[in-house]
Amino acid sequence: MIGTISEGYINSDSPIITSYIVDPFYMNDATLYVEFIKSIKGKNLNNPLQFFHELQDFTIEAFGFKGNQAIRVNVYLQERDDSQISIADFYKNNSALCSERSAAVQNIAEFCGIKSYLVFGKLSSEGTEEEHAFNIFQMKDGTLILYDSTNPVALNSGYVPAYSIIGKEDISNIESISFDFEGLSNIYKQPIHSEEPLDRNYTTCNFYLKNESAQLK
Repeated sequence: MIGTISEGYINSDSPIITSYIVDPFYMNDATLYVEFIKSIKGKNLNNPLQFFHELQDFTIEAFGFKGNQAIRVNVYLQERDDSQISIADFYKNNSALCSERSAAVQNIAEFCGIKSYLVFGKLSSEGTEEEHAFNIFQMKDGTLILYDSTNPVALNSGYVPAYSIIGKEDISNIESISFDFEGLSNIYKQPIHSEEPLDRNYTTCNFYLKNESAQLK
C-alpha cells in the first residue's frame, strides 16, 4: 500500500504493507472498536471537533503518545504461533507508528460512519522529508479534512488533534497539503507553541504520479 490512497473500511483479510522487508499487518482484531465505543459511551459528540479529540485521546491511550521505532521493529520481527501480524500486536505497548495508527483511525472512523481515506505519502518539515501515513476525512457536505494521528499539534495550553481543512475537492486531485497552523490556532483561540515547527507539508501519490507523467512526456 506504499504510495496509495485507500478508501473505506479495511477488512481483516487485507494485508497492510509498511515495508517490503517485513510481513504486512492485518486489521483483524475487534478490540479497538469495542474499546473506542466504550470510551465515547454517554458522550454527546455534536460536531467533528469533538470526535477528533476523542479519536486523538483514544489513539494515545491505545498506542502511546508517539511510538517507539525500536519496539515497533521487535513487533514485526518476533516469532508468532500464526503467521499473521495483527494490529493487536501494537496495542498498549507504545510500538505503533504512522502506518498502524492511521489504519486503526481509518477503520474507527468508518465504523462510526465517517468516510475516510488512508494515505501513504510523505511529510516534509524543517527541511526533511519522510514517508508518512495519514488520513483524509470527508464530511457530509463534501469538505475534506487532513487528520494526522501521529503528530498532535502543540498549543500553549497543550496538545490538540492535528487536523487541517482542505476544502471541497476531488480526492484524486489532492497532491500537496500545507498544514494550516493559523486556522488551527484560530479555532482554539490559542497560539501555537513556540517549539512547534510551522512548515508541515503533506504529499500524496497523486503528486508523484503527476511528476512522473510529466517527466515521461
